[in-house]
Amino acid sequence: MRRAIVALLLISLLTLTTLAQEPVTTPEAAVPPGAEATPEVAVTPEAAPVSPIAPEAIPVLINARTDLELLANQVLNAERPVGWSGSVDTNDIQLPILIRLDLELLAGTILGPDQRPPGWFGAVPSTTYAIARDIRHDLETLADAVNPPNVRPPGWAGGDPLMRCSRSVQMLVTVLERSGRFTLQVDLNDPNFCLAAELQASQFAESNLNALTQPAATTSSGLPAGSLQIDSEFAVAFLTRFGSRQVGAIPLGTVISPVARSTAQFSRMMLVRGDGFEVFLDYRDTTIDEAGFMALPDVDTITSAPVCRASWCLGAG
Repeated sequence: MRRAIVALLLISLLTLTTLAQEPVTTPEAAVPPGAEATPEVAVTPEAAPVSPIAPEAIPVLINARTDLELLANQVLNAERPVGWSGSVDTNDIQLPILIRLDLELLAGTILGPDQRPPGWFGAVPSTTYAIARDIRHDLETLADAVNPPNVRPPGWAGGDPLMRCSRSVQMLVTVLERSGRFTLQVDLNDPNFCLAAELQASQFAESNLNALTQPAATTSSGLPAGSLQIDSEFAVAFLTRFGSRQVGAIPLGTVISPVARSTAQFSRMMLVRGDGFEVFLDYRDTTIDEAGFMALPDVDTITSAPVCRASWCLGAG
């Protein structure tokens, strides 16, 4: 029960909004004798309420609820642990919390209050989709603990098999697929799906590292990324876009590759890579033009690790 309470408290941190209250209606005023009644105005029926849950999370949550009930039926028949909600209300922002709580209750009933299968994610504050994804992972893990591996009760809805994998495998495959250069090609029914996915993604990443890290952006003048240069004697490099950690001046003529830019208002900071460094600097200290700078992706949308190990870096050597 302690684990269930902790799960509820953790995910409750994610509730950023509450459903709007129903509008309050007032009685109609009586029409004085002799006065003309105001013609009734046709009222258009209100549209169905829009779920506050992210659209991509809803089918994952609904399938998880269906499978959670199937697993509970298999183990407990019609009985349910005390506190079980059984909620399927997609208009309730608390639905992910309620399903997670029921999952924790079932796991505690089957395995013991403080026992969970190896690899259990547990309750982690995040987006509704990430919570739904984690619920699917742990539900599949619990099903494997109750049944032989990959054997499920009849009617099992399931989900994306990638959700059954570790977070590191999920992240690696997702990042590679978003690059547009990789498509996972593993049989969805492979009993060793996660291992096969990890091997395929890792091998692709290792053999295509240079291509994956090469920026796709070019300047408006057609200058290929990677052929830009420093054209100022005062091109100061920083490890943050805010210019708070200066690491030296990049020598005039140094070849760089633009990676991304800060999209903060009035910011001119650009993330660049070169031989032994990945740093921020003012784009005006390079040969890139304004249009090329503006075409770069938002630095918040890419993975970066600013570092400075070149000979000109402060403290290098």
